[in-house]
Amino acid sequence: MLAVKALEVNADRPCGTKYSLKEIQQMVKDDKRLQNLSQEEMDQYVSTLEEYRDTKTHSVRANNVAAARDVLATTDKIAKELNGLRNRTGIYATLLVMRGHINDSIQSTWTTTDNSAEFWEDVFGHQIADIARQYEQWACTQNQSKSHTFS
Repeated sequence: MLAVKALEVNADRPCGTKYSLKEIQQMVKDDKRLQNLSQEEMDQYVSTLEEYRDTKTHSVRANNVAAARDVLATTDKIAKELNGLRNRTGIYATLLVMRGHINDSIQSTWTTTDNSAEFWEDVFGHQIADIARQYEQWACTQNQSKSHTFS
């Protein structure tokens, strides 16, 4: 209910003026309409939330700066997940994130768990930075990644 209420009350509010989580929680408690929902209404709210999440996950960002921020934030989350997984299970992982088009402003990056970076040098004779640079060059020449560059 919080997500639906947040979408409802924050929809037209500019950045920096949106309601806080505590304020929205109080609004949900105070909204009598939300206290006695039918199963059909509840299903509709769930459907609205799923649609919002799908749009947020799969839609193209408004500009290159927004796309770059999205990549940075998502990559950071993935890196934290990989490190947590390493701590829980002992896995080794390497994550390479490259721009897919020469005009993208995305900063290419990589992360490894434990000493996974040494694998690339030991087995292939190249440091991870060299592998990443070559991967980025390859990705930018494939013309398979639809550019999300905006004017």
